[in-house]
Amino acid sequence: MRFRLLTLLIAISTAASAQQTFLPLNRNIYAWYEPAVNEQGVLFHTAIKPWRMQELQQVVTYDSVFHLKKVSDDKFIGKVWNFFGYDTILGVNTEDFHLRVDPLINFAGGMDIENGGKGLWTNTRGISVMGDIGPERKVSFQATLRENQAKYPDYLVPWIKYYNVVPGQGKVRSFKNSAFDYANATGYVSYTPSKYFNFELGHDKNFIGDGYRSMLLSDNALYYPFFKITTTVWKIKYMNLYTEFDDAYNTLDDSVMVVTGLTRKFGSFHYLSWDVFDWVQVGLFEGIVWPANDSTRYRGFDVNYINPIIFFRPIEFGLGSPDNALIGANIKFKPVNNAIIYGQFLMDDLDVAAARGGEGYYRNKFGIQGGFKIYNPFKINNLMIQAEMNQANPYTYAHKEPVQNYAHYNQPLAHPLGANFREFIGIINYRFFERFYMEAKVQSAVIGYDQHAGDHFGSNIFISDYDIPGFPDSYGNYIGQGLKTTIRSADLRGGFLINPSINLNLEGQIFIRRFANDQEKINTTMFMLALKTDLFNSYYDL
Repeated sequence: MRFRLLTLLIAISTAASAQQTFLPLNRNIYAWYEPAVNEQGVLFHTAIKPWRMQELQQVVTYDSVFHLKKVSDDKFIGKVWNFFGYDTILGVNTEDFHLRVDPLINFAGGMDIENGGKGLWTNTRGISVMGDIGPERKVSFQATLRENQAKYPDYLVPWIKYYNVVPGQGKVRSFKNSAFDYANATGYVSYTPSKYFNFELGHDKNFIGDGYRSMLLSDNALYYPFFKITTTVWKIKYMNLYTEFDDAYNTLDDSVMVVTGLTRKFGSFHYLSWDVFDWVQVGLFEGIVWPANDSTRYRGFDVNYINPIIFFRPIEFGLGSPDNALIGANIKFKPVNNAIIYGQFLMDDLDVAAARGGEGYYRNKFGIQGGFKIYNPFKINNLMIQAEMNQANPYTYAHKEPVQNYAHYNQPLAHPLGANFREFIGIINYRFFERFYMEAKVQSAVIGYDQHAGDHFGSNIFISDYDIPGFPDSYGNYIGQGLKTTIRSADLRGGFLINPSINLNLEGQIFIRRFANDQEKINTTMFMLALKTDLFNSYYDL
């Protein structure tokens, strides 16, 4: 039945002009647009992602990015060519209603050469529905549904079984000798009453930052319900984000996690972005996480957090609020038209008085990011070079009450490694002959893991930071303490972009990973081929 449905959809090729409200949250898609939006003098708040298409097209158009030229629909060859850039599978285009329906696929296969040629594969089938209502397109919507089966390399299997979730995806079910089955769905409704306001109700992910990672809020964790308000006035863009998360950390022993139930918690986020000059953009961030239940009552969504004023709740924290408050900043410099320098600072906790007793006090919890991107270096068009450093002190993002940690469904809301790490990333991305592309990414990280049961050296954000050695007088902490582990990887990809409108790619990949500490070494050399509609980021390199 599923095969017949997919065949029917592919057989229909009616062009649709429905405009997608938000650009899919995929780093490779954004790379096509970044040189234009990061030019000096361009007013565009790049750190708030996903980007809204109505705003993006005021800077750079879809056709100019992909150099498309539509051919007459009256010719068979024109229909074929139009699919390679314009056409959708099923579309409706009237004066006050626009709709498009597309398949979502990921048919990938390969092997782990280092581990006896173990077969690896992914089988994803899904559908995307999006559209606009009204002649002015003030109301828009999108929904995606995907069903997945996959067999992952050996280094990922224990992690998936322990946390009961695929990185960035949904709850899993094991089948067929270490393969996994999982499903996921996203969707939103967006309303833009004027150029100043946008309201979005959805079940998806958000990202704050200009880098490969985000130390503030990333798309690493599972999808979640949210309500978002963005206000754009003058050189300022202000985001209010209200979310619902799940804490699913229920451990029975040291080797297997069983999710026996979910504890609901909520988040309130504010982000203020300001174009200070043509070449400087500054953003201020705050996030609050609190549980639906405390020790005395059911709190639910605390209406006090509807307050839209940034940094109001952290002030209340000083008056005794028990909730988890984080503050931070994002900054981007554009020294020339073809380069940016960016960075982030995150403060989860700070106790200046106690820190005077010695260095490395456990409650001084900070996260830092620094990086740069160069577009078209050496006068080579469509080439991008990026370098980035990320680090987080031990115990950052953790909380005395584990349910209030900075995580959702067993995954960190910021960096995939949690805390107690330092990471370096280098990326080269090159596009040639308009639709062909190559990307090389290298990554090196040092992290301090817990070595024995009962250890707490600061990488595991799901453990109470009241359980650390020497509490409450824990000094001398440093990045990499505990079981010092190095993770290095190299990822080389190349392919052809078949249809930009749904990011349908034919891609080959070689992935090499080296994991080592005093207890074990895990080597992976993986080769994969894939035909995929690549709309979502995946973080499997760690």
